Amino acid sequence: MDNYTPLDASDNTIAYIRDFYSVLDEEGKEHLEVDVAGCSDDLEIRELARSIRTGLVIPMKTQGGLTPTVSPRFELEDPIANLMSEDNDPISRNLQQIRENCLQRDGFKCVVTGYYSRTHPRPPSALTGNLETAHIIPFTLGTFDAVDRNVKVWANIRRYFPLVRTMKFGSDQINKERNILTLWSPLHKEFGEFRLCFEETGERHRYRLKTFYDTEDACQHFFPKDGVVKFTSYQGDWDLPDKSLLRVHAAVCHFLHMAGRGEAIEKAMRDYEELSGLAPGGGTNIEDLMAVGSLSLASESRCPKQATDIFRRSSPGVEDKHKPIFRVPRTNDNDLESGSCEQSA
Repeated sequence: MDNYTPLDASDNTIAYIRDFYSVLDEEGKEHLEVDVAGCSDDLEIRELARSIRTGLVIPMKTQGGLTPTVSPRFELEDPIANLMSEDNDPISRNLQQIRENCLQRDGFKCVVTGYYSRTHPRPPSALTGNLETAHIIPFTLGTFDAVDRNVKVWANIRRYFPLVRTMKFGSDQINKERNILTLWSPLHKEFGEFRLCFEETGERHRYRLKTFYDTEDACQHFFPKDGVVKFTSYQGDWDLPDKSLLRVHAAVCHFLHMAGRGEAIEKAMRDYEELSGLAPGGGTNIEDLMAVGSLSLASESRCPKQATDIFRRSSPGVEDKHKPIFRVPRTNDNDLESGSCEQSA
């Protein structure tokens, strides 16, 4: 990459790839090195950075923190009305039971604040709060309404975070207990929008809460004094939140807080929400705006038809581990169902 020639003064392609490299584990770094080495010219290096940005970072950022529709008895303030139909979306089947499982596992309380669910058994003097089940890997990556997009995202996740592949975690595992933790709603928002993460301490199921410059100060007031939480199974034998998935979440958190990348995506999201034509606000990357638009779960009702049509474009594909990730042909139907994006030789 040392011989790369920037397009102009605003071309941050090399910094983007290097910063992303810095948050990966050793095997993930090896995969990225292979992808960079497979680039034959500057255009392919830019395409690699684009694949990471639009096929991993933007989807994770924009889809985090969303909550699927379930029964209101679980106290979940659903920000997306009628997001999924339990009758015809296999991912949403049994979601209500899975959430009850997680509430039981976590003792009917937030794993950080200890606030109890107000509709479940609790000590007489216990503080209560609005609890939500928070997905570590965004739950929308398990839906099939945008199969092509999700395949590319999963290919990037499994390539650059190989532990996800090793644990055989894919789109069909999104609503498993190991990908879910119970959080007080304000903390769910911070966690889902990648302003809060859980970092390993070296002790099993014990994590240090990591905040960033844009984490809500009010939320931090309710953290444990030592900033450490320990996941405990109070009932049942359901899996606790998985450390490998939390590593992915933490890595994305750190990357988004390098060079204001999270803020740039948030600006694109705001511009998309306010879109009344096809002209983004000043300073917004058109490509980022289009990527955000294609990921909007409510785009049909929130923007003009001409904008919606333009946003329906797919990002570059992915390939096997010996070639740049943005060149892969379409995967087969079995890979779509399993979350795997590997290709036969």
